[in-house]
Amino acid sequence: MWKHRGLVAAAFMAVALIAVGCQRQQAQQPAAPAAQPAAQVPDLGGRVVRVATDATYQPFEFLDKDRNIIGYDIDLINTICDLAKCKPTTKSTAWEGIFPALQKGDYDAVISGVTITDERKKTMDFSDPYMEVGQVVLVRAGETRINGLSDLTDKSVAVQKGTTNFDAATQYQKEGKIKTVKAFGTFDLAVKSLLNKDVDAVIIDNTAASGYMGTNPNQLKVAGEKFTHEALGIVVRQGDTVLVSAFNAALKVLKDNGTLDKLYQKWFVDFKP
Repeated sequence: MWKHRGLVAAAFMAVALIAVGCQRQQAQQPAAPAAQPAAQVPDLGGRVVRVATDATYQPFEFLDKDRNIIGYDIDLINTICDLAKCKPTTKSTAWEGIFPALQKGDYDAVISGVTITDERKKTMDFSDPYMEVGQVVLVRAGETRINGLSDLTDKSVAVQKGTTNFDAATQYQKEGKIKTVKAFGTFDLAVKSLLNKDVDAVIIDNTAASGYMGTNPNQLKVAGEKFTHEALGIVVRQGDTVLVSAFNAALKVLKDNGTLDKLYQKWFVDFKP
């Protein structure tokens, strides 16, 4: 999950989310760095950048009614490439195979709500953070037994495989804080399991939780507060300094000129599933 995912150092600006069926949760944008003219963004000369995403993570990336991939991450990578003079070709691929496909050379970058972790840095490189999220406990709207992470000792929890949410849940299970962990290939299936009452809760990033609350109005809620703080970044193959430099320079411009705030407003405040 974040996937988000699901696996940071500047101050983050909190942006309040409006209600869609219930109150949306809060996420932050990294603070804007010193101004950098768009002219200083490296020119990639029209390079085609093959981008992988797991389009099951609304509102970061998902399929519209015409099967087009849309979402916050998609707008972000397109805007970055506008500045860096590159041409993104974005395809959806299963989360479990997304990093091996990048390392194999099938893709040049991954943008899919990916949490920056030290473990992942061993085998791939990241851009600077573009958002901070936190993990939360998602439950059914009528749930009264669960008010946060501390109430899961005798409960079953669903997560998506290969995410930092999965890592957190399995660690809590080892510590006796969660009774049972069920892992699914996508968060769609994890949330469906929750709605079907097959599990008691889902551990998921707060921003994705807001998306699922929006698509299932009055059926879901977040129990308690965020219990982690994680930074999201764009992934490239290890050693690809050209793309990292271009992405970082473009992100600085977008933070400074307010574009990141506008994208956040579009997808996490104004967007109605």
